[in-house]
Amino acid sequence: MAQLNVISQEMTNDQLVFKSYIEDFNTKSQLIVYESQEALFFKNGQALDLFAAGKHTLDTENLPFLKRIFGKIFGGATPFPCEVFFINKVSVLDILWGTDMPIALEDPKYHLLINVRSNGQTGIRIKDSRRFVVKVVGQLREVNVDTVRRAIKGAMMSSIKETIASAIVEQGMSILEIATKLSELGARVQAKMNAKVEDLGIEIEHFEINSILAGDQDLVKLREAKERRLEMTTEMELEAQKVRMMSEAKAYARSVEGYSYYDERRFDVLENAAKNEGAAGGLINMGVGMGVGVGVARDVGQMTNEMRAAGQPNAQQSVAVASVCSGCGQPIAAGAKFCPNCGQKQEPKQRFCPECGSPAPAGGKFCTNCGTKLE
Repeated sequence: MAQLNVISQEMTNDQLVFKSYIEDFNTKSQLIVYESQEALFFKNGQALDLFAAGKHTLDTENLPFLKRIFGKIFGGATPFPCEVFFINKVSVLDILWGTDMPIALEDPKYHLLINVRSNGQTGIRIKDSRRFVVKVVGQLREVNVDTVRRAIKGAMMSSIKETIASAIVEQGMSILEIATKLSELGARVQAKMNAKVEDLGIEIEHFEINSILAGDQDLVKLREAKERRLEMTTEMELEAQKVRMMSEAKAYARSVEGYSYYDERRFDVLENAAKNEGAAGGLINMGVGMGVGVGVARDVGQMTNEMRAAGQPNAQQSVAVASVCSGCGQPIAAGAKFCPNCGQKQEPKQRFCPECGSPAPAGGKFCTNCGTKLE
């Protein structure tokens, strides 16, 4: 075969690697590598010298790998057989992709099983020419973009499915909300893919997700579930607003009339006791609940005095209220033998032990149950 002085290879953007048909060289041959290209010499399955863009004269100074293999290259006309691969380093940015099979997932917000598909665009470039030729090209004479796309398809699909499933299931993101996170998810897929294809000498330069969608029937179910949830939420918010408005109105009324919620509850208890004939007197006289009746009687007396002081400023305020009538529940003065309201005779006040709460005999100085001294 005649010795050629110039070795070069023009390539299209779709061609990523092309193996030169010229395999016999001499040490005066000229190697021309165009911009965005690299040339890799290959011998007996071993990657040798790598040349960047420019014009190179093949001699023993810039062929260290060949020099080690052949020893001394004899004269400028001495031929040596070798394979040369031209690698296109241009960035290929228009690789379209789409999920081949739907991803079956459960929407975490509406709890519906859905089938999800996705599509988009990615870009690649050969980052490590030596590694790419060894790992991907092998004995192929030409490698184009489609060849690389098929080679990384498995890694791409697994990365996409892992990322989408993680966003929907683990992060609780509904498929109806995921459109706002497409850029973030694309960056995650890009990072995952670069970790998987780095060993092939490839770099994923960008990864765009155009859409993540459920099937038409699944979308109808999701939208219906969303509308039902909105209706329920609206009803609950309206009910809560009514409760808040009523509470605020009651609080304002108390502040205007000059009493608190605690006072209101005391009024309710005493009013109910007054409505039940004999209930208040029986409760007070029996001492049910460790002196609760006595506390009610004290409240009645205190409230009566307060109301008299507020409503009748000129009335006598020195009358002490000791208890309430056992018949009608109205307050009576200390020492009164008859109720001034209904005329019922009042029995002597029952005493209780302050320690154990047991009834104490009239006039007794010590409790008959526990021995505590009585006042």
